[in-house]
Amino acid sequence: MQGNGGYAGNAPDAEGTLRTAMRAVTGQIETLQAIYSGPVVDGRQLFPGQLVGAEAGGWTNWIVSDRGPTIGSRFSENFFKYMAFTPDEPDFDWRTFDFAADPARATSRHMPDAMDPDLSAFQTRGGKMITHFGWADTALNPMMGVNYYEDVRTTMGADATNAFYRFFGVPGMFHCSGGLGTDQFDVMTPLVNWVEGGAAPDSIAAARVEQGQVTRTRPLCPYPQVARYSGSGSIDDARSFACAPPQ
Repeated sequence: MQGNGGYAGNAPDAEGTLRTAMRAVTGQIETLQAIYSGPVVDGRQLFPGQLVGAEAGGWTNWIVSDRGPTIGSRFSENFFKYMAFTPDEPDFDWRTFDFAADPARATSRHMPDAMDPDLSAFQTRGGKMITHFGWADTALNPMMGVNYYEDVRTTMGADATNAFYRFFGVPGMFHCSGGLGTDQFDVMTPLVNWVEGGAAPDSIAAARVEQGQVTRTRPLCPYPQVARYSGSGSIDDARSFACAPPQ
């Protein structure tokens, strides 16, 4: 040790430590950008990125995990080995998936394909449909539901679509349940009332239940409407909100 508080010998390499930290932070930022942006090839979005808002709890075990591989990675690994391609490729490493070339090789997309936006035959038979997604669902990206609904509107027209199909997003809900918002609601009764009585659902009552007690109620609104606060009353009471177009 030298005078005036200086150090000699094996002094800490502050600059080296900073460079290492910056490289780590840069890598984390790039990872987050990839998660939020989703895969894009030649300017074309192949699949939507994750929405902001589900990080606290919603990502656990699906996107990040401190207990081994995530659920998402296990699904992906087995899907690409035994379902995606014909014939199967048991040695396929999902980390090497080529977004520019491999989607065209994936024959499985023809099997569970329910993406046809022309629902005119369904509508003609008097069919009614309600779909819903949790906005914080990290297992099934809610933008899949939004994009399909928008495709149907584009194909069949907004008024025609609204006459038989409603899409409801559930703020803060994780995969099917849980999350930071309401997650208890009945979709079947509004659907039955619509089919049998002609009453289209303008909203669906939803609740958050904690330890057996209802701690919050909110209206779920048909997309693209949102639940807008009236300016007075409890934010945990559905009566303080009304469905309205987004601003």
